[in-house]
Formats: sequence, structure tokens, C-alpha cells
Amino acid sequence: MKKFKLLSTLLLGLFFLPALAQKKVTISGHFKDANNGEVLQGAAITVKNTNTKTSTNSYGFYSLTLSPGNYVVNYSYVGYNTQERTIRIQRDTVINIQLQPASKEMREVVVSGNAARRTDNVRKPITTTALSVNTIRQLPPLLGEADVIKSFQLMPGVSTVGEGASGFNVRGGGVDQNLILLDEAPLYFTSHLFNLFSVTNPDAMRDAVLYKSDMPARFGGRLSSVLDTRMKDGNNQRWSGTGGLGLIASRLTLEGPIQKGKSSVIISGRRSYTDLLTKQSSDPQIKDNSIYFYDLSAKANFTLSSKDRLFISSYFGKDYINVAKRFGMEWGNGTGTLRWNHVFNPRLFSNTSVIYSDYKYQLGVLNDPANSFTWKAGIKDYSLKNGFTWYPDSKNTLYFGAEAALHDFNPGKAFPTDERSIFNTVEMQAQRAGDYNIYADHEVQLSDVFSFEYGLRYSLFQTISRGKTTVFDFTGEAGQKKEAINPREFNDGDVIKSYGNFQPRASVKVKVGEEASVKASYSRTAQNLHLISNTVASSPLDIWQPSSFNIKPELSNNFSTGYFKNFNNNKYEFSTEVYYRTMRNQLDFINNAQTLLNDTLAASMVFGDGRAYGAEFFIKKNEGRLNGWISYTLSKVEKKNELQADYYPARFDKRHVVSMVGIYQLKPRISLSATYNFSSGTPTTLADRRFEFDGIPVQYNSTDLRNNYRISAYHRLDLSATFKKRVIPGRRYTSEWVVSLYNATNRKNPFSVYVRQNEDSPANLEPVQFSVFGTLIPSATWNFKF
Repeated sequence: MKKFKLLSTLLLGLFFLPALAQKKVTISGHFKDANNGEVLQGAAITVKNTNTKTSTNSYGFYSLTLSPGNYVVNYSYVGYNTQERTIRIQRDTVINIQLQPASKEMREVVVSGNAARRTDNVRKPITTTALSVNTIRQLPPLLGEADVIKSFQLMPGVSTVGEGASGFNVRGGGVDQNLILLDEAPLYFTSHLFNLFSVTNPDAMRDAVLYKSDMPARFGGRLSSVLDTRMKDGNNQRWSGTGGLGLIASRLTLEGPIQKGKSSVIISGRRSYTDLLTKQSSDPQIKDNSIYFYDLSAKANFTLSSKDRLFISSYFGKDYINVAKRFGMEWGNGTGTLRWNHVFNPRLFSNTSVIYSDYKYQLGVLNDPANSFTWKAGIKDYSLKNGFTWYPDSKNTLYFGAEAALHDFNPGKAFPTDERSIFNTVEMQAQRAGDYNIYADHEVQLSDVFSFEYGLRYSLFQTISRGKTTVFDFTGEAGQKKEAINPREFNDGDVIKSYGNFQPRASVKVKVGEEASVKASYSRTAQNLHLISNTVASSPLDIWQPSSFNIKPELSNNFSTGYFKNFNNNKYEFSTEVYYRTMRNQLDFINNAQTLLNDTLAASMVFGDGRAYGAEFFIKKNEGRLNGWISYTLSKVEKKNELQADYYPARFDKRHVVSMVGIYQLKPRISLSATYNFSSGTPTTLADRRFEFDGIPVQYNSTDLRNNYRISAYHRLDLSATFKKRVIPGRRYTSEWVVSLYNATNRKNPFSVYVRQNEDSPANLEPVQFSVFGTLIPSATWNFKF
């Protein structure tokens, strides 16, 4: 009861701020690109000769409260021509802004960095990592496909287990500890072609922002980070298109007005054609194989009135693999989002969202009647969110709202697909969970020197019986499969287990010089969805499980502090941060645990704690003919559990990670780019003993120590060049060629190491390095726009 009183007191304090001493008036409105009607997120509104400033939210809306009078207001966004207006306000006034992009000639010579938040790293108490789609396209691509998610792996504190691994690791967290949103819908697996490409198509993307130092209370559900990606709204002025033809895949995006100036639509599709190439082979072993992916994004938006906008967006993607018509595998995401923006008054903005997300996957044996079967699994989400942004005055911004979600889990069902099959139907108990959250955030700008943001999120998670359900306690020795005891029966709809967690957040910024600040933050996060994986890297077939009778929520306490500096008129930026994280209820498995189609999976689980700490350094040049950045992360990630009482390195522990990015505008129509990555080797477990059985060597680990060996270091150089066609005045059509070299040094980087018998001397064992890519990979892509 005391917890609810604490939350209600915070909310009342936020809603009933002291009355202002004098009458105030508000200017508000939306920022848009004058050429296509796209909203501009993070655009700056500054009142000259004062310390009053604000920026637009995710939907391009701004609100600024002032005393009545005359003002000179500056409206700006990097890469666009600035507007300056002299206004006289006596009452609440709506001023919508349309900015013209800066001249093409200038942008061809001056390569801009991130166009959204050039000064937010110093000015805002919460630090975000943002990459513009323009920057992502300029980085050297793998097989011609620019990649949103892989681009963030070049930033400090972000890494991956290895080449070809899905997802990314942030400050010591697993891949499942990152919440990846596409227009607010969660994505549960984000890779195509076994992790070669991300599911997000850059042609359809407007921006992408990563929260890792601290997450505002309006985000929740994961321990480590939130990657918030937004699709374009679509051009509401004229029809246009973009696309590309590459060696592996091609893509096409069309966008245009439904009703000019008031509504628009964008449709973006992409497909690989490796299956079309294999069908042309005369070799049956190649011709009968098929592997491809496709994805389709669509979004429509409608301006219903001066106060109402409606957005409808969806995504569907799928991967398909068929090996010699004998073995098949599929996986894919489907999402849908319906959002309604409403301006109650110039100071109160709301967003209501209805969200659907479906991730499903399957595999099977196809043409062997005796062994034919199909296995299917997946997870579905149905969510409702209502969030408000309140601007009581120029120094305070409040975010508050509520969320509810129903998670529907299908852990797996295997069934024969031929009456002659030797397999019987096996089905794991389906599960359901209710996820309820309320939150409040308060951002306070006390002065130009001092600002802070604090908030509180409360989550209530309930595992709900789907059909008749039996749950057990498990007991037994550490490291061994446990015995199920004390069965309990639940009927359909019964609440099996409830978990409630308060998650406070706080961030502080102190200005310490011209365009420099020191920040400190603390956040407590909770996670109730868990990825069940017992492999080196996550795969499309890993299953998701909710917190339940036997699985507690994962919890984390995150501390961070850093120094941030912009200089030379924001042309350069520098930052350094140190962080420390503690993690509880981290899930792992005993050796050789079976994770698929296991009704007593909890019997093989072990739980423990983790910790991660490190320092990050980042320097970036934002503009000029040569720009780019260098990042360096020094970190350590450890865990312990009932198998090992002492801390040991986690699988994704990398002591040193260095990334260097360079983009050079050689000529107005020719640009060059390069990226270099170095990282220390990741830990793995290798046998340290062996014995012989009938003359055959058998390897084993004498101590059961995990991650007792570290593979060799990783480094890779990628290069690319972009050649643009000369722009003819009056013509909208333009095109470019992108030529790239992935792994230009032809290095065989290790992904893992295993031990096998020596071919020449079978009595001896030898370590063998496995590499995903062991050679230089050239590619060429033709991109076009009309």
C-alpha cells in the first residue's frame, strides 16, 4: 500500500505544479520539411536574447510558454535553412513551421553528420545516441545493403558477440535485453539470412535513436537499452520513389499524397533473389536449394484537423530456407500500429497507440516420409498505450501515461506431416501474460547551467493460465537436472504468478563551460520476457518465455556519469562516460540442456547475478569534406550462478573495442568512406582434459569452469565509394553507384573455436577456428531516386 501512495504522491506533484505568478501565453505547432511534409524531430526553437529554448518531440510538435510581448524566435534544424520570425503574442498562438532543405550544392560539398540532435548531447540531461539515415547510407555496406542496426555497433558501449551474430550487446547486456521498436511495435528477431542483414529497410526509415546511458520512465520492458526507430510518414506534396539493385537484394519505395498537404502514404519493399540464381544451375545439389528473404513496410497518415492526426503503419518480413527439398526453415515478423495524435490545448499533447506484433518460426523435414515433421513456435503481442506530454511553462516538460499488453506465447508444437512418419505430436504448454505499466517523467530546466529529469515507472506482470496448467517446484543438486515436486493445478484464466516492480530513474546535467556539461544518471530496470537460448549466439529458433512461477524478473541497477563537450561552433563533439551495472536473476542452463520442446525446461535452468563496468570515449567531426568519428570502449562483463560461485567472464565480454569511421567528399559527386573495427576476443568454453575409449580420444572439462578460453582478437576494414550521376536542373531523377569492399584485408576473423581429432593423427585433438566470413567480399549497388 505504501508503494502505491508513493506513486500517487509523485503523480499529484507532477500534475499540480504551483500556479504561475503572471499570465502566460503559449506558441505551439508542428515542424515539417517544406518539400515533402515529413515532420522534423528534435528541431530547435530558440527565443533570442533569452535562455528560453525547446525542441520538437517525436511527432514534430513543440510548445513554448512565454509572457505576452514581442519576441524574435529562431527556428532551426541542421541541414535546413534557418527561419527567424519577429512575433507579437498576446494569446495562445499556433505557428506551424516549414523549413526548406539547404541547397543541394552546399550539401554535396559539406557532408553533414547527424541532422537531428547536434547539441542535445550537451544540453539535455538524458543522453541519446542517434544516427541519421543519411549517415547510415554513407557507411560501407555488406553486399550492398545499408544496415541500421549494424551501424549502431560502431558506437561506444555497443558491440556484438561476433561476425554474423544477431542483434547487439549494450554495456554488458544480452541481445534480449534490448527493446527494438519499429513505430512503437516490438521486434523479437531483427535479422535476415542468418544475421547478414537487419529487418529494417533504410529507405523507409526516418530516424533511429538509441537510449543506453539512461532510459526515461516512458520506456520499459528491457534491462539494457531501447532502440527507437521511426518510419517515414510519406511525401504529402508529390509522388516520388527510391530504390536500388544489388548483388543480393533489390528494393523499391514509393510515397506520395492521398490528399495533397493533408495525407500521404509510403510503401517500401525489399527482396533477395539468391533463390532465383540457384534455380538456374544445372547441378541438382545447387538447383534444389533455396534461400531468400523479403520485407514490406507501409504507412499512411491523415491530418484530420488542426489538432488531430492519425497514423497507420505495418511491417511484414519473412526468411525462407529449403535445403535440397529435404529440410525447410522459416521465420518472420509482422507488426501493425494505429496511432492518434491529439492536441488538447497548446500545452498538452497526447498519443494513443494500438499495437500488434507477431513473431513466428518453424522448421521441418519435407520429403522423407518416415522422418517428416514440422515444428512451429512464436510469440504475439497486443498492446494499448496512452501517453501525454504536458508543457506547463518553458522550464518544465512532463511525460505521463499508461500501457497494457497481452503476450501470447507458443513455446513449440511438433507434429508429423506424413502418416508414415515415426514421430508423434509433441506440444508444449502455451502461455499467456498480462503486462501493465504506468509512468511519469519530469524534465526540469532550472537554468542554463542546471537541469535534470526524474521519473518513476511501475510494472505489474501476471502469468495467466492458458487452458489447464500444472506448475511445479524443482529441487536437486546444482549443475544437475532437477526433480519436479509439489504440482499445482490452475484453470484457464487463473493468475499463476504476479510480479510488481518500481523502477525509478534520474538524470542530472550541470553546465561547466561554453558548450560543455557533466551528467550523472541512475536507472532501475526490470525485464519479464526472457530469451531461451543455449547457443553461442541467438538464432531465429530461440524461444521466448515470460516471468512465471519458476522464472523471476531480471533486474538491473545502472549508474553512469560523463563529460560532454562541443567545440568550434558544434563542428566537433567529444564525450567520455564511465558506468557500472548490477544484474540479478540472470538466466542460464546446465550443461547440455535441451531447450526445444522441453515441458520441464525450468528443471535445467540456473539463475545468478551479473555485473558490467567500463569507460567509453567518443570524438566526432560533424561536418566538412572529411567527417566521421572514433569510439573506444574499455569494459568488463562478468556473471556468477549456482554452477560457479565466483564471477567469470560472460560470453559477450570484450575488454577493448575500437571503431573508426571516416567519410570523405572527394568531389561534389564522389564520396569515399571507410570503417575499421577492432575488439578483443570473446570468451568460450573448451575442454582441458581428455581420455581414450577404445582408442578414441574423448574431451572433457575437468573443472566445469565456463568461458575458460578466449578466442583471438577481431579486426576488420571496410571500404566503399559512391559515384553520383550529375544532377540536371529541372529533372527529378537521379542515381548513384555504390561500390564496396567488406573485409578489405581478407582476414579470417574467428567466431568460435572447437576441438576435433587430427586427421593425420586421430589419437590427438586439435583446436579449430570457425569463421563466418573468411575472405574479402566485394559488392556493387545501383541506387536511384525519382
